[in-house]
Amino acid sequence: MVWLKRDSLARVTPAGLLGRGAKHETIPPQPSAPQLDLSIPVRPAEVLSRIRQLIENGAFPPGSRLPPERTLAAQLGVGRPSLREAIKALNVLEVLESRRGAGTFVKSAGSKTVPWPGLLDNGPADFGVLDLLEARKIIEPRAAYLASTRASQQQVMRIEAARQRLESCDKDWNLVSKLDYEFHSAIIRAAQNPVLDLMDSFLCTHIFRKQMSMPRLPPDLEHIRRDHKAIVQSILKRQADASERLMMEHLDAVGVDFLSEVSR
Repeated sequence: MVWLKRDSLARVTPAGLLGRGAKHETIPPQPSAPQLDLSIPVRPAEVLSRIRQLIENGAFPPGSRLPPERTLAAQLGVGRPSLREAIKALNVLEVLESRRGAGTFVKSAGSKTVPWPGLLDNGPADFGVLDLLEARKIIEPRAAYLASTRASQQQVMRIEAARQRLESCDKDWNLVSKLDYEFHSAIIRAAQNPVLDLMDSFLCTHIFRKQMSMPRLPPDLEHIRRDHKAIVQSILKRQADASERLMMEHLDAVGVDFLSEVSR
């Protein structure tokens, strides 16, 4: 299988050239670049939930066409990139259907409601910590690999910002769990795959539930910090193989820590 690198699409505007005798026009001063926003954006999975609510409330019945992207983004109060990723995920899950030249439609199910795939229902699940860890080891190392090849500069900075937030926290384990998840989730988002993002949202509640039920000691946190720093460095250097390996080693260490806790 070949993993393709998605080049970022940046609009480049060449500077105008003044020919001999051409009238010089004063160029107005350009505003300074805005500060990069490192806050967590509205995620595609959250946008997905808002679309689901509109469909279930009858605003978009099966067979109807969604409004244009700009209009729908304004209606939902979200950015167009997040909306676009959510629509991609719902197309994969066969809730929506995008038709070239016609728009995006809610798929008709022959009834008044759309049967949402089980992946979208974040109800209770009967699995243990090791089952959850096994799934994470399948998903997250490859997500780290993809993040190394696809992440934009802003996404890399979000990963680093999440790592730094964990550096300043050392007393409240519930907060540590939240910050640890933010770091891993930022890497999954940087892989730029809407289905991975949706899977991450599904696992989120269960990750919190399991992590907060496990006692932790200070050495564990120091180990997490060292691992996170190494993973960030490999992503910054675009070392995809190293990122994948370091993430796998990190999750292996998490499993060893858990087994150590259980055996006490």
